[in-house]
Amino acid sequence: MTPGHREWRIGTHTLRFEPPDLLRIDFRGVLTLEDAPHMVEVYRELGTSVRLYALGSMSEAEPLEPEVRHYLSEHMRPEWFHATVYFGARLVHKALIKGVVLAAHLDDVMEKAATERSLQTIHFVSTREEAEQLILQLRAQQSGLVA
Repeated sequence: MTPGHREWRIGTHTLRFEPPDLLRIDFRGVLTLEDAPHMVEVYRELGTSVRLYALGSMSEAEPLEPEVRHYLSEHMRPEWFHATVYFGARLVHKALIKGVVLAAHLDDVMEKAATERSLQTIHFVSTREEAEQLILQLRAQQSGLVA
């Protein structure tokens, strides 16, 4: 059963689920090691009910600390997501986000092919409008594969 509209505040970050499968995330400031497990739990709760399209605003986010990156690389699962589209990300965000996926591979959590597929589902665009448009395109591609 698909979850209904919900919203979470985790530290300075806001997550909003919009049925059937969109998770909007506004990252603001630092994602702390104390907040990371709560964030992963939201992803797990939703992602085990429906594969998600995540849309993340990074314009007010700070880079991830090493211990947070390590936690995420150990606990995030690619099967929870169809795709993740970030907008407003700086170069450091892009490198760190992709690094989390690669670190999961190095820790043998994911096989090489799965790592490559995961990297292909992470997208970066400049604006919210571009992110919204890309989500629509990705959904259309996915429904074309399923139909």
